[in-house]
Amino acid sequence: MDIVQFRFFSGPNRHILAPAAEVMLDLGELSNCPTSARPDFVERVLKILPGLDQHHCSLGYRGGFVERLCEGTYLGHVVEHVALELLYLGGERGVYGKTREVGGQTVQIVFETETKAGGYDAVRSAMTLVGRVWHGPADDGDWNAFLEQFKERLGDAHLGPSTAALWKAARARQIPVERLDEKNLIRLGQGKWQHRMMATTTDRTSLAAIEIAQDKGLTKRLLEAAAIVVPQGGLVRSAEEASKMADELGYPVVVKPLKGHHGQGVSVHLHAPEEVRRAFDFAASFGPEVLVEREISGAVVRMLVIGRRLVAASERTVPSIVGDGVLSVSQLVERLNEDPKRGKGHAKSLTKVPLDGPALLFLSQQGVYPDSVLKSGQRVSLRAAANMSTGATARNVTDQICPELAAEAVRAAAQIGLDIAGVDVISRDLGCSLKESGGAVIEVNAAPGLRMHLDPSEGSPEPVAEAILDWLFEDRQGRIPVAAVTGTNGKTTVTRMLAHILEADGRVVGMATTDGITIGKTTVCEGDLTGPWSARLVLNDSTVEAAVLETARGGIVRGGLGFDDCDVAVVTNIGSDHLGQDGVDTIEDLIHVKSLIVDVVRPDGAAVLNADDPLVMGMAERCRGEVVLFSAQGEGAALAEHLAQGGRAVYVKRGNLVYSHAEAHYRLVGTRVLPASLGGMATINVANAAAAAAAALALGIPPRQVARALAHFPAGGEGMNRGRLEMLSGLDVRVLIDYGHNRPAVAALEHLCRRLKAHPIVTVLGLPGDRRDQDLTDTASEVARFSQRVVVREDSDLRGRMPGEVATLICQALRAANLAEEAITVELDEASAVKRAVLESSPGSLVLVLYERYDVVRQAAREALSLRQAEATGEQFGPRDDTMRIASGK
Repeated sequence: MDIVQFRFFSGPNRHILAPAAEVMLDLGELSNCPTSARPDFVERVLKILPGLDQHHCSLGYRGGFVERLCEGTYLGHVVEHVALELLYLGGERGVYGKTREVGGQTVQIVFETETKAGGYDAVRSAMTLVGRVWHGPADDGDWNAFLEQFKERLGDAHLGPSTAALWKAARARQIPVERLDEKNLIRLGQGKWQHRMMATTTDRTSLAAIEIAQDKGLTKRLLEAAAIVVPQGGLVRSAEEASKMADELGYPVVVKPLKGHHGQGVSVHLHAPEEVRRAFDFAASFGPEVLVEREISGAVVRMLVIGRRLVAASERTVPSIVGDGVLSVSQLVERLNEDPKRGKGHAKSLTKVPLDGPALLFLSQQGVYPDSVLKSGQRVSLRAAANMSTGATARNVTDQICPELAAEAVRAAAQIGLDIAGVDVISRDLGCSLKESGGAVIEVNAAPGLRMHLDPSEGSPEPVAEAILDWLFEDRQGRIPVAAVTGTNGKTTVTRMLAHILEADGRVVGMATTDGITIGKTTVCEGDLTGPWSARLVLNDSTVEAAVLETARGGIVRGGLGFDDCDVAVVTNIGSDHLGQDGVDTIEDLIHVKSLIVDVVRPDGAAVLNADDPLVMGMAERCRGEVVLFSAQGEGAALAEHLAQGGRAVYVKRGNLVYSHAEAHYRLVGTRVLPASLGGMATINVANAAAAAAAALALGIPPRQVARALAHFPAGGEGMNRGRLEMLSGLDVRVLIDYGHNRPAVAALEHLCRRLKAHPIVTVLGLPGDRRDQDLTDTASEVARFSQRVVVREDSDLRGRMPGEVATLICQALRAANLAEEAITVELDEASAVKRAVLESSPGSLVLVLYERYDVVRQAAREALSLRQAEATGEQFGPRDDTMRIASGK
């Protein structure tokens, strides 16, 4: 078996509204091996993974998958279920899986998984397991070790416990959350209202405060200056100084590195000069500067301060063992680590206790060694410091903290400057102040772990992740308005129109289209950027106050969505473009893909649907929120029924765009006044304006502002809607530039050209090579219906075609549509084709240019118009942009 292709969807995708992996798997020699061919296969698989007997499979009940195994299913299907079970054993709870034959030996496997690395490892491990069980002997290795190693790797791919708790709490509160790296950096919220966190370090956490917290000496001085009780002691730089300081303080003392974490280099309960000198050498191995402090007796308590409030407290206890007179120290530690609550690192509520160098040193200070056999009942501590990362246990004591002690912890965190802090205190009595109990603050920690509060060894968990969200977001959800736009044609113009309306409302808008990404007035990336990467870039930008995201089929298929939900989803229309690509073979497949943005509309959001397109109207039932309709054809049956039921809509009525809602009607703007409509002749842009208006109204923009913004949105040009119905006029020839590249788009352009009363019409035609032959032929045939001459070019990006192949198909289609041979010219280079069409056109011609590269085409058209004008007049004049003149009817 071999992986041909692996895709990971971090958000909603065409398979499921959750993170998932899609794998193309070549089964090789195992492609025709049903499980029924090996009677022992089922038994052996279930012995390794008994949880498989709980899988439903397509039968819909527990045990269904085992029935399929016994009846005989193919090994690709087994790999799917094994991958899911492995992920379950590693702590994931995904249940969705699907396997289908693609062709030959290849199958497509889809299954839920939280991470890309974990999903890839799961399918790889599943392939290994299935292959070994199929081919190998009955007893072919240590499968327990295999499973444990997988779980450890999967744990490394998951978020740490603190970040995972924040993620879960954010989801529950409907705060958008996005993982920004493969470790623990996450974004909570979107755009302007976002916060970024790495574990419990926030974008409000001061770097200076972190540096102070890491310097125990400086921390101690600042706390002393604020009259906060700290242990007596000081900084030393030699063993002799340490011994002298201990004598002055009085025993017992504690020795620890000036800079350290997780209890590294700490020695406690030191009662003699020689012990202090050895402890100094140990601490100095972590840094040259060492602290010697008078030991404070009492409970060691971690107090979690968030903002200016104590939210949780845990008493930590060092891990220990109790002798039985039989087992050695190392055996007792091994038995301690067999506790199912203990795991490697932070994967479980408790960490396994390492018998490492610091532990061995601490044991030796107690006169105990790994092979020592403790007396029955003899208790020995395994670490000097009570740290969760080295196996300490925690008891929830939040309710025992008195207001005075809580106030001292809050003041300590504030003195260091931390917004989230772990304040460590030692006190004999948590019901009084440190001064009264003889306690002290021993450390103030940046980025405190939450595990001890989330899953204490004793007591109830505290909602500490929720407290962090309260501190960061107060009563907000961290959201900005998000609109997604899809469809076959018009989606770029609708995206631009809606962004323009929101900008006119005073918002900083992030916009992604086929032309690139803009943030406010700045273009940050150029290119066809309509996929999930583009959406995340916009939502990650901290200046963005609203996002308008063109969301194309290709991006959805290859990467899913770059957002989990949206406030408004706009579907312009559905046509048979792009079929035959990426498994989207039928119009039903295309509808399923594009309706994904409707599926993720928030319950308080809206889907804006085209009432004139029955395929789009079929998506209405998938929307959790409101449905708002738009129409350029007036009050048709679907629209009338929608309005009768109290729905909202924007539609054309008596030459005006009208907004109807709850029996109220508002005239927004006359269609002929819309510059984008070219004086009302470009009905496709009337529809686009209606869609944009409906989306803006659904986002809460007042009708008057919507109308005003649309009245200033142009048809084309180098500005906000370049390359869409853009008209350039020379002395006696006009050039209309547009991106139409499928039959419905060309049909709309035909309607416009006829209304412009242009004759003859010369079309510069090239089409994307990744379309089906039939789509190319249909589009070329449509061009032949209204063009008196066609100059055939070819895209620079052939998209898998041979040079000249697309041009040949276009020419054949033009001839089949009865366009005369002399009316067909082949000029493969795009710029040359445009120049030739303009220069060879007769006076009064309209040259329609369907472009691939906008800048190339516009420059070529301007040069050709200038040259034509110069030849006619003997002077050099630049062409004028005639869009506004036509729009105004002048």
